[in-house]
Amino acid sequence: MKSNKGITLIMVIITIVFLSLLTTLIVKNGVDTYEKSQVINFETYMKMIQKKVDLLVENGVDYNTIGSPVSDENKTKLQTIINSNSAIATQNVDSNTLRQFSAEDIANIFKINDVNDEIIVNFANRDVISLNGIKNNNTMHYVEYTLH
Repeated sequence: MKSNKGITLIMVIITIVFLSLLTTLIVKNGVDTYEKSQVINFETYMKMIQKKVDLLVENGVDYNTIGSPVSDENKTKLQTIINSNSAIATQNVDSNTLRQFSAEDIANIFKINDVNDEIIVNFANRDVISLNGIKNNNTMHYVEYTLH
């Protein structure tokens, strides 16, 4: 007579496979959610900065008194970004209307905290360009209006 005590090896293997599949689905969904939240965060703070830039321009603030001049290194980086993205209106990186803002500047001038990015603003056409960008759908985006 056969004893039915314990579990069989097949039951253990089936359980392990099931748990592995479940873990894979949970991890993939978690990664996708994290990436989407990063894109939404980028889009949100870029829109907020854009609104603040619009207010500064409309109020006639002298943009030469805020931020800092664009460094040569960042001019090169900006030109590379412009060349790879035809949607950006700024074409001349030697413009006197370009200003660079660090994460600290963004917190102090624009009153937007928790932004770990450097941006360049062209006050002539109000372009707000991230130097770090965000990857969405396997494409790098440096301005919020190219995300859609």
